[in-house]
Amino acid sequence: MEVEVRHLRVIVAIAEAGSVNRAARQLGVSQPTLVGQLRRIERALGGALFLRAESGSSPTPFGHHVLNDAYVVMRGLQSIQREAQARRADGFPGTAARIGGRCGFAQVELVRWMTRTGWGHGARLQVRYDPQAAVDEVADGTLDLAVIHDWPGFGVRVPDGLREVILVPDEPVLVIMDPEHPLADHDIVRVESVAEHPWLDEPAGVSHWLAYLHHVGHQRGVTFEQRHEVLSDVAAFALLSGSRSIAPASATFLAREEKLALRGLAGNPLRQRLLAVYRRRSSIAAHIEEICAHIIEIYHRRRECNDYFNQWWLEEGSSTVPTF
Repeated sequence: MEVEVRHLRVIVAIAEAGSVNRAARQLGVSQPTLVGQLRRIERALGGALFLRAESGSSPTPFGHHVLNDAYVVMRGLQSIQREAQARRADGFPGTAARIGGRCGFAQVELVRWMTRTGWGHGARLQVRYDPQAAVDEVADGTLDLAVIHDWPGFGVRVPDGLREVILVPDEPVLVIMDPEHPLADHDIVRVESVAEHPWLDEPAGVSHWLAYLHHVGHQRGVTFEQRHEVLSDVAAFALLSGSRSIAPASATFLAREEKLALRGLAGNPLRQRLLAVYRRRSSIAAHIEEICAHIIEIYHRRRECNDYFNQWWLEEGSSTVPTF
């Protein structure tokens, strides 16, 4: 059997779920089916990838090596269809700026603003769900600027030749749910209570977010049982409506527009930071202070989006952002 990308996704899913049983539920297959698939993968690779115990599954030394390579391969796949004309460090004069990453509304507002400036006319947004992939594409010239979130202990690696600007060093991650959800009666919910309900999130292997999530869960002694794997916000909102599922949400989320209940987590155990990454020798570098100042202004104007963001921004967030 030849190992394919789908097999690598299985390996990543088991590693991030911490057990074959949980991974099977996340992948939507039976436990025996996933066990059989794992055994075939291990035979093809020539070694055991996981040690299985009552407490779950953990990678073997060989499994760690394969897992690291699997992440590299999946990030690389996102670059296979890159435009040939984008393979240069600084771009041709007059080329529209390419803004990548995934940080929600801030990217959209940034691109809209850039198109109104003389130097940013024609700016294009290219969503990248994996923050490390976005940074790597800035390094190879596919993107000009990455505006991304990463997470404590799972930060991006910034290659030589790039610069990073930390815009919001520490913002909380909230949760969303149906307004009739039992936990929606509380303004602040405990992560232990959240873990008692089905979890909705991105598919395994898309980024290191799930690894960070499960790391936090492990510290709290809980496991997030992921029922749905979706990348589309439309699909996520539809699945949350009328169900017991819960999903993560940025602090800047406009829950009222989606008719969902936004709730804070007690102690804010889930955190993220917002940063911009660009090439030192690029057209973006000449305008980076202006760009960063505008992103922070976007956050400032967002302060009425929900009560949680408003309180955090006034009490903590606005005092931690840099000035330009």
